[in-house]
Amino acid sequence: MTTIYLIRHAEADGNLYRRAHGWYNSVITDRGYRQIAALAGRFAETQFDAVYSSDRYRTMTTASAVYQTHGLPLLTTPRLREIGIGVWEDLPWAEIERTDGEQLERFNTDAEHWHIEGGEQLPAVRERMLSALREIAEAHPNGTVAVFSHGMAIRLTVGTMQGLSLHEIDGTGHAENTAVSRLEYENGAFRVVYRDDASHLTDELMSLKRQAWLKNARGFEGGIYYTPSGAAGHFDVCRAGEIVGAVSVEGCENGVATIGEYWLEEYAQGLGFGQQLIGQALSYARAHDCRTLSTGRIAKSNEHGLRRVREWGFTQAGEGADWLEFRKNFEYREN
Repeated sequence: MTTIYLIRHAEADGNLYRRAHGWYNSVITDRGYRQIAALAGRFAETQFDAVYSSDRYRTMTTASAVYQTHGLPLLTTPRLREIGIGVWEDLPWAEIERTDGEQLERFNTDAEHWHIEGGEQLPAVRERMLSALREIAEAHPNGTVAVFSHGMAIRLTVGTMQGLSLHEIDGTGHAENTAVSRLEYENGAFRVVYRDDASHLTDELMSLKRQAWLKNARGFEGGIYYTPSGAAGHFDVCRAGEIVGAVSVEGCENGVATIGEYWLEEYAQGLGFGQQLIGQALSYARAHDCRTLSTGRIAKSNEHGLRRVREWGFTQAGEGADWLEFRKNFEYREN
């Protein structure tokens, strides 16, 4: 019998900034790295024979919880990727609610009939995941293997192993970041021992509880989206058809993008939207070959702004008589 621990990646910037990421190559957040540390503790005494991952940065980084700590190579394959979401890639979920709400509702409640331009169909995802896991299991008879993949792909695969139809899988829960499902493979068949276990995480490290869409019957969260405004890199921040703020990237030089305009109306503050503006700036920066964000000059008198950028993982990079500059690198790193 072969044992496979099928593990969802840690929190990535798509989860945090509320953007749709399937094949898009996002990276792990600060909370995600703490989740990885907790996952490494969970498996510290487990003996593994191999570690596999999808070829996306967020799974490869999460896999370091096992392959680096156990001195094993990381084996990657695109067959373990998340479902490809075509024209939705890197759009804010609130933008999809506004422009393609019918298909988004299907994605959340009737995924068998979901279809968008360039998107994968569920049977194709199920087949590539199952065939990859079967090959992995047969390559390690009587072994123990860690496999790192993605939320929708894992949900579809584990539900199928439990004998559920595609429609029944719509009614199953969603796995927390770094949640673990234990599978056993013997005589050509899989058995699910348990699924979606995140007992290694404290409440502070949980990601899903921060996401409003889980409480909506259609899977909508009523968040913010962005519309171009004026010069390139300038965006109005919108919610429910109203402009509630703005964010801009003023330049992208030598790999560093500088945030310029950044504000929210008072009634839109305190709702968790502030950090999502960073996600919009990051999306624009990546599209222009920049992987580091600079806050530009923040007045030393702006105590709230200084506290926030430090909380969000930016580090001081410059100082003047009455200002500070902070930067954060968003490139992939293995550890």
